[in-house]
Amino acid sequence: MNGLAALDGFIRQNNISMQLSRVKGRAPAPATRDDGVEKYKCRIERGGKGINVFVAAPPEEGHPTPPDVLFMLILDASGCEMLKDYYGLHQQMPFAGKDEKSSEFDEFWKEYSSRCEQTKKLKAFLGRDLFNELIIRFGFQD
Repeated sequence: MNGLAALDGFIRQNNISMQLSRVKGRAPAPATRDDGVEKYKCRIERGGKGINVFVAAPPEEGHPTPPDVLFMLILDASGCEMLKDYYGLHQQMPFAGKDEKSSEFDEFWKEYSSRCEQTKKLKAFLGRDLFNELIIRFGFQD
């Protein structure tokens, strides 16, 4: 079973409902930069509760599907885990060219932090066990 089909199965198996809508103009973080991508709001509901998340995709990719959105959120969760200690190192160590690149790094870190906040929101919404099941299916560990 390919990854997106497995995610579709996960959505159905866990009675998750997802509605996507394109966001015009500047979207809330993490889909904030105007870099030629389409921005989407996704309402995820389960058991009478719901959350909103925001994702971005290149126009040539077309409208993302619910499995696409979950996959993007899984990738965000993986990135958050991998880079969780990097910002502290950036602040403590004198990297070459740090001053010139500081605003670029700060822009990156702002987007990265908002993606990590979405990851926390998704984890709280699904619950730790279901979140971990989702992550483990794709080889990432929490």
